[in-house]
Amino acid sequence: MLHVLIFQIIAKPVWDRRGLWGLYLTTWIISWFFPADLIPIQSLLILFALAAFVIPHQAADFFLPAWILNPPWLKRINYWVSVIGLTLALGMITFGIWSLSVNFSIALFAALIMWHWGSLDTVSLYPYRGPSWLVASMGRGMLVLIAPLYFKPLETQELFLNFLGTDQSAILTTLYSFSGYLLILAIVLEILAAMVHKFVRGHGLPDNLFGHLAESLLLILTFALIDPLYGIVFYFLILHSFRHMYRTPVYIPEARGLLLEGDGILKCLSYHFQRTNFVSLILILVTASWFSWQIFTGSTMTQATAACIRPLALLLIPHSLVSLLADFNPKKLEG
Repeated sequence: MLHVLIFQIIAKPVWDRRGLWGLYLTTWIISWFFPADLIPIQSLLILFALAAFVIPHQAADFFLPAWILNPPWLKRINYWVSVIGLTLALGMITFGIWSLSVNFSIALFAALIMWHWGSLDTVSLYPYRGPSWLVASMGRGMLVLIAPLYFKPLETQELFLNFLGTDQSAILTTLYSFSGYLLILAIVLEILAAMVHKFVRGHGLPDNLFGHLAESLLLILTFALIDPLYGIVFYFLILHSFRHMYRTPVYIPEARGLLLEGDGILKCLSYHFQRTNFVSLILILVTASWFSWQIFTGSTMTQATAACIRPLALLLIPHSLVSLLADFNPKKLEG
C-alpha cells in the first residue's frame, strides 16, 4: 500500500494512473479548508516542505558528482574542499547578481526554473535525451512558471516580491503581460516535442505521453483553482523535490541495479537518506535557527519564512549545474 501511495502516485515522473487525480484533488481540498489569509498555516506548510523535501533533495548535490565519478572520491578531502568551495563561490555570485539587479536575477532564475523543473519532469518520457527532450523540457518548465502568473497575477506577484524583498519588478510585469501567449506556447512546445519524437526522430509517440499531458492539464487546473501559494509549494517544493530524490539513487554505487518495483523505491530512497542525512540535518538545524532568530528580532512569520527560503535560493545555480551533470551523464535512467 505504501508503495502504491509513494511510487505510483508521487514518484513516477510520467503518470497514467487514477491516483494522479486523487493527489491533485486532495491538494485542492486542503487549499479550500485553509484559505490564504491563515498566515501561520502557510508558514508551517512551507517550513515542513523545506525540512522534509527541499533540503534533503538539495543535500544530494554534494554527493552526486562523487557518485558519478565512483569511489573513492567521497573519501578524498580535496573533493570536499572543491565541492564546498565551488558551492559557496556560486552562491556568492548569485547573491552579487541579486544585489546588483533584481530584474536580472528574476530573468536568470526564470530560465533556470524552466530548464531544471521541466527537464526532470520529461526525462523519463524521453530517456535518450535529444531534441524532443529539450523542447519538452522548455515547454513543461514554461508552463509551471507562467501558469500561476497568468491565472493569479496579483497573488503570484506578491509572493515573488515578498520572496525577493522588493516592492516591484519590471520583469514580472512584462512576464504577466505576455503570460497568455507564453502559456499557449508552453502547451504547443509539449505537443511539438512528441511530434518531433515521432516524425523526425522516428521513435513513435513516447510511452505514457497522454498521462504526461494529463498531468499538464492538472497543473493548469491547480494553478487556476487554488491560491498560488499552495500550488507553488505543492509543485516546486514537494513534488519536484521528491522526484529528484527518486532519481538520484541510480547514481549511488551500492544502489545501482536495484529494480524500482515492489518495495524497491523505498530501498532506493533509504540509500538516498543514508548518504545525505548528515548534511540534511545540519541544513535543517541552520534553517530552524535562522527562522527562530528572525522571529526573535521582530520579523513577522511571513518575513521569517521568506528569510529561510532566500538562502536556499542561493544554491539554485549549483543545484542546476549538478542536475545538468546528471542529465547529460552517459548513464541512462531506467524506467
